[in-house]
Amino acid sequence: MQLRFNLVKILLLELEDLSLLRIYNTLNKKVELFQPRNTGVVRIYTCGPTVYRDAHIGNLRSYLMADWIRRSLTIQGFNVTHVKNITDVGHMRQEQLERGGDKVVLAALAEGKTPKDIADYYTQAFLKDEAKINILPASHFPRATEHIPEIIDIIQELFTKGYAYEVDGSVYFNVPAFDKYGQLSGNIALDQARTLTLLESDPNKKDPRDFALWKKAEPGRDMKWDSPWGYGFPGWHIECSAMSSRYLGFEQDIHTGGVDNIFPHHEDEVAQSEAAFGTPYVNYWIHGQHLLADGVKMAKSAGNEFTLADLEARGFDPLSFRYLCLTVKYRNRLNFTFSALKASQKALTRLRDLVANWKHTARYHQTDQSLRSAWKTKFWNAANNDLNLAQALGIVWDLASSKLPDASKLNLLFGFDELLGLDLNKYTATKKLPRDIKKKVTMRNDLRANGRFKTSDAIRAELSEGGLIVRDTLTGTFFRSKTVLERQAARWPTVSSSREVDSFLSHHATKSFSLILIATNYYQDVKRCIKSIISSCSAYNLEIIIVDNGSTDGTSEKLDKLQQKHPHIKLIHCDHQLGDAQAKNIGLKQSLGHIILMLDTCVELKGDVLIKIEKQLKDTRVGAIGTWGLLSDNLNHFHEEVDFGEIDALQGYCFAFRRDILLDVGLMRECFRFYRILDIDFSFQIKDKGYKILADGSLPMLRHKHRQWENLLEAERDELSKKNFKRFLVRWKNRTDLLVTRGTRDIYDKLNLNSSNGSNK
Repeated sequence: MQLRFNLVKILLLELEDLSLLRIYNTLNKKVELFQPRNTGVVRIYTCGPTVYRDAHIGNLRSYLMADWIRRSLTIQGFNVTHVKNITDVGHMRQEQLERGGDKVVLAALAEGKTPKDIADYYTQAFLKDEAKINILPASHFPRATEHIPEIIDIIQELFTKGYAYEVDGSVYFNVPAFDKYGQLSGNIALDQARTLTLLESDPNKKDPRDFALWKKAEPGRDMKWDSPWGYGFPGWHIECSAMSSRYLGFEQDIHTGGVDNIFPHHEDEVAQSEAAFGTPYVNYWIHGQHLLADGVKMAKSAGNEFTLADLEARGFDPLSFRYLCLTVKYRNRLNFTFSALKASQKALTRLRDLVANWKHTARYHQTDQSLRSAWKTKFWNAANNDLNLAQALGIVWDLASSKLPDASKLNLLFGFDELLGLDLNKYTATKKLPRDIKKKVTMRNDLRANGRFKTSDAIRAELSEGGLIVRDTLTGTFFRSKTVLERQAARWPTVSSSREVDSFLSHHATKSFSLILIATNYYQDVKRCIKSIISSCSAYNLEIIIVDNGSTDGTSEKLDKLQQKHPHIKLIHCDHQLGDAQAKNIGLKQSLGHIILMLDTCVELKGDVLIKIEKQLKDTRVGAIGTWGLLSDNLNHFHEEVDFGEIDALQGYCFAFRRDILLDVGLMRECFRFYRILDIDFSFQIKDKGYKILADGSLPMLRHKHRQWENLLEAERDELSKKNFKRFLVRWKNRTDLLVTRGTRDIYDKLNLNSSNGSNK
């Protein structure tokens, strides 16, 4: 790799006007020309992973930024030392770990594995992920557990200089004693209330801004070390100061991380380092912006936190994620969607196809030196302008469509790719073809040469069915194996968002009923629900719309087979787990039934439910009807009433309404990624338009365990439910007028609903 960099360096020296890197420095709040402390030498430190779980793609974006900075400086002739730490001390306190933070960690502990075993496993997983997206290995990967002596030395130095104090075996940094605190983040005079929301509350602190340098080990902790203050473990920030100074010295050039590291992590790191070392710590602090997923923060429990393995499982080349990150500047938020990732994979595949074609057609003659220099200048001016790789990538595509000879394009592209890191020079279109396939390719070429295009097209279609892409060019026929994603797309089409689905809501109904189910794994539950529908309701003119919401347990394949057996079923595959509202909206948009019934897959029908639903919905004052209703006194709490009559909201297990009200009410609000409270919110959308909502406990159906809910940790349930309830209250907090009084409910006694027939509990 170093040899390749040196070769590119020689090529770049042809450019006398090659610009140097200018980069945004968080410390000084402006874009600055990079100048190392020592001529020709650059020292970079990157905050690495905490290895108790897989790194998600948001983490990887930050590491890609550091990789591009390193590549840029190396190509431009600097000798770069890059340190990336491994946080393996286990900052999660023992009681939190045992209560449940990460299921994989809990499972490992249950198997008798130690925290060190877990850290080792995830360290190796992280290194493999970095290699897959072509991040150059750091010069050093120090582990926090291997640098406890250095950590203790720095803490003792802080004691000597009056910046640290001990309380009951824990040591804290005295923030008021360091007058430059806040120089990085701007958080200089935070009031106590704000500080306590940002930092862990600790009664041992003298000042709420103080932070832990060393924490006393609680009973049962495995990872602990002896120290002058007793057994304990290092604070979150001190380990970076110890490891960076151990390998890079007290004065460093660049420190990278995500914007979420600025405060408190990097601010505290600056304070403790400069207090201990007595010198400016880092010249350039460089931070990458957040990666969002479908427009919101990634969260494992919400189903939108993805790892590289998740992308690979869906057929994506890991380098397509690297390409995607190239399309948005590092200081801008990147909204990750699978639609965008698909586009990036297609673009990367197209670029690889061009490289393969240029290799085939290249004639290595000399190109005008001024033209080559002009392209290099354009590319590097963009790349060095605050690492504007999105603009640099655009120049690559301009180069691809230019009139330069293919050999020159190839030469320039390989040079540019030393920065981009897409490994285009390693790409080979096809491996050696099997004999029978090679025979067909030869036969097709002969047919084309003789003008027998219809027969040659038939062979081309046959080759495509067998997994081969065939393209005819002016210089001959180009072929390659289909990518995994291309093979999957041929197998079944997928959607990445509700926006990609056509809406039939303005069309006339062609079915009496549309039954909508969202399948997110747990095929047996889906199968039970569908079987009960077909058994109880097949006499009706109905459709069953199943939205396969990114299932990963084999449910997708089984649903395909089920669809082939039952003509009632319309199946829509999502390429990842969409938010619950978005998945339901796909079903709503595709429905063609006069009446829509949304069922949860935990529900099993025990008889004909449609006849009663249809009867109640003939009353145009009724907006929706279902089995399980909710009542509230003040919007702050909803309680389940297995009852009859008018209610405040329906639970989403069974939710029926006339399709035409959607033109008035609208679709579900897609800010609800998790299903909890979504049904209440949609109920209020319906009530807001003047419709009533009814509960009918006599509808013959049984509710089984809701496995999506059962398999969440209690903390995840609470967090997701609270977030959704806040979204509900933001919109409806002043609408107590929509609540039903018990007097109003008495009016509906005339509906003569018989509660004795109810089979649900």
